[in-house]
Amino acid sequence: MGFRNLGEGKRVEAECVVSSAKRGRDGTIYMLTDGEADVEMHSREFYKIGDAYFVGGTVEGGHGLFVLKPDRMERKQEAYASVLRKAEENSRVRHEKFLADGLMEKLRPRIELAAKKLIAAKKLGRSILLKFHNDADGVAGALALTKVLGNVQSHQQNSALYRVADAMRDVNVIRYERSPLVVIVDCGSGGESREGLQILKAGGAEVMLIDHHPPEKGVEAICPAFLSPWAVSEEEEASTYPAGYLCCEVARACGEGGMEELAKIACAGDKSGIMPVSDADREKALVIDYMATYAEFGNRLEFYEHAMGDKELYASILFQARERMERVKEEVGKMMKKRIEGPVAVYTVDFDKVSAREFPGKGKLTSRAFELVMHEGPVVVLGVWEGGISFRINEDAVLRGMNASSIIEAVKAKMGSFIESGGGHGRAASLRIKRGYTKEVLEEVVNQLQASQPQEKQALQPS
Repeated sequence: MGFRNLGEGKRVEAECVVSSAKRGRDGTIYMLTDGEADVEMHSREFYKIGDAYFVGGTVEGGHGLFVLKPDRMERKQEAYASVLRKAEENSRVRHEKFLADGLMEKLRPRIELAAKKLIAAKKLGRSILLKFHNDADGVAGALALTKVLGNVQSHQQNSALYRVADAMRDVNVIRYERSPLVVIVDCGSGGESREGLQILKAGGAEVMLIDHHPPEKGVEAICPAFLSPWAVSEEEEASTYPAGYLCCEVARACGEGGMEELAKIACAGDKSGIMPVSDADREKALVIDYMATYAEFGNRLEFYEHAMGDKELYASILFQARERMERVKEEVGKMMKKRIEGPVAVYTVDFDKVSAREFPGKGKLTSRAFELVMHEGPVVVLGVWEGGISFRINEDAVLRGMNASSIIEAVKAKMGSFIESGGGHGRAASLRIKRGYTKEVLEEVVNQLQASQPQEKQALQPS
């Protein structure tokens, strides 16, 4: 019999996990869980949080304040998995109305699964490593999850890819932990990430992946909790549901309130139209993007919480970020060059000639250039620098058959030896190129874009 329906003098025997401990007057007050219910145990012995036991004893107390007095406490670590499974099955989630419409109802089972896993992980005192991408979307999502999990170990991931080197670093972090859960937000599902995830799993981690980038084939099979709009839709709209917004819905399913602000920051940062956002939301996203650009690997979330709550520091960062963005916008406008003249216009911008070196990053620079021409009909903008190309494509161009992911795959098939990695959405994507080959790869990208043009009059402009 387990810990349900406890009563004075009742005999209890159950497999359980030590989920928490605090100092009491005459020893330590432990909380034991069998995955369905909890009971206190007072002891002067040391028991480690996360260890599993078979416990037997008698219930003492009354008026609902029951304490287990054990006469049998046998270590049984193999019981941990079954207690965890019961805890996940018995976790209660809230069935909320989503903040955004569209495909969200199709994602509800995955959102509730993620919520149950987080609730159970917290209940059992499970070791959790939270990884988040270095932009407003990733940071907002991680902040939302910490409202559920509390002060967990968190590391900033300064790449949209989850490489083998990332996995090796994280395996070293978790190697002494029992049944660790690694939660990855806004990165890790795209191309060239599968191998890293496989190593992370082999290193003993259970992986929860919350992302909105098109996933690499085989990634979902590695992750028991895979929350991605691409899991329920193959349409390009899937990418418009930012990972940070999805994390906010998970937090709401866990019973947390006040998630709207973080959800809007995530949407503002990724320029998603699934929720209305204000100028204040855009300012907050800009401040986070600026901060994240200069943060090194391992940066923790307290860094952002402090800055967002300090009015003087926030105002200073906002001023610097705005000034930099305006200066860059002017430079970029002067450097844009049209490579293909209609029916879908293609522009290139050489970012090696732009004064910005760190902020904004190359993706944000491309977005800035894109904003200058995105309303001029079907448009593709290519941001180019030594070692990379970033794509932005507007809706009119997508409707005429342009797709960044498809172009990248075609280029990789033809020039794979020159390319280190590449992937993204149909409207926004990037290529990482071996140094010294950027010019050749750019010409192939332009050729592929020309070949993808609708059958209307077109002209390739001289380079």
